[in-house]
Amino acid sequence: MDAFVALLTGTSALNVELRTFGMAFQGAMTVRNGRNKDKSMDWFYAFCCTLLTAFAGGIFGFLWMGKPTSLITGGDVTLTLTAIAFVLATYTPFDIGFKLGNNIVVTIVTTFFAQLFRALGMIAFINTANSEVPPSKYYPTPILGPVLYGVLLGNMGAFFSKGFDGHLQQGVPFPIQNGVIIGVLYQLYANDKVGSMGTSLRSVVQSTGIQGDMDDKTFATFCASLFVVVTGILMLPLFLGPAWNPFVAATTPVRYAKSIIAPTAKQVGGKPSSEVGDTDTETDDEPTTPVRRKRSKKNSKKKTN
Repeated sequence: MDAFVALLTGTSALNVELRTFGMAFQGAMTVRNGRNKDKSMDWFYAFCCTLLTAFAGGIFGFLWMGKPTSLITGGDVTLTLTAIAFVLATYTPFDIGFKLGNNIVVTIVTTFFAQLFRALGMIAFINTANSEVPPSKYYPTPILGPVLYGVLLGNMGAFFSKGFDGHLQQGVPFPIQNGVIIGVLYQLYANDKVGSMGTSLRSVVQSTGIQGDMDDKTFATFCASLFVVVTGILMLPLFLGPAWNPFVAATTPVRYAKSIIAPTAKQVGGKPSSEVGDTDTETDDEPTTPVRRKRSKKNSKKKTN
């Protein structure tokens, strides 16, 4: 259990290298399975697309806080591992690397470390902003500012690849939902030391004994990473698929109960059916008048004869 906790909290041996390579290889496979499926892109263009797909948040995110980008501070590791991942996915003989990258087992392992990279990156961004952003006069701990900073990390790549409209026009994308919900819970549990929300949340969780001997920040990091990793694996096409949303699934019983208690009114002509009545049945207030059928001329002639 200790080894698993160390893995998910980023303290195990070679953790940085493994999750960075997982993120780089996932980015390389995304480009190769998409716009560079036939390998028609120029190699440098394809490499830059891989770099932005995998690390756009880390490349540009720190600029929002006036800090050097992680591409510079960790460039030796990031660029080297991205180059290796790019070559494996694009230029190995007989496309061996590309075929292995689409293997089920390799896909799961890659997703595990890529999701771990996302989770720990978001947490690092939140902690960085928490140490830089002053609280407002209404609450003793900054909440939304640090969380927004972490959310930007996980969505910068999508903004680059899809554009602003392409990423947001269909509603709130899952990476934003995930970042806001998990980010707020992490910030409250790990960094809200004196506020009523953080104190209450820790009190409820710790009363169950589930935290064990872990400190607050380690426990919050472990839970956030576990959720992000498991969710990412379940959203693979070979499992529940990318359309599955754990937050929607969690509220399904509530929505189902609500539909039973207060069913939605049937819409008829733009109005609820309770207002316009049922068009297929008779009512006591407005009885229908029988409609006489017109006899054809042929039948009337037969009757007179």
